[in-house]
Amino acid sequence: MITRAREVLAEHESAERELTEHLSPGATPPPTQLTIFTPLSQPVLEKLREVDLNRLTPLEALNLLAELKKQIE
Repeated sequence: MITRAREVLAEHESAERELTEHLSPGATPPPTQLTIFTPLSQPVLEKLREVDLNRLTPLEALNLLAELKKQIE
């Protein structure tokens, strides 16, 4: 599903660039939007997917946040 969404997004972005060039030849295209999650944050996301957040105690949750923060710094 994610792969297909990325394909559709790429098609829309391509169509937008073509339309912009057609309507405003020589115009500077808008900057590409950056993704929120970088490859560096993937281990953090995986850890969050593994953890049962409903069963964490408040102390465990704080410790988990501290651990995840260290991973992204």
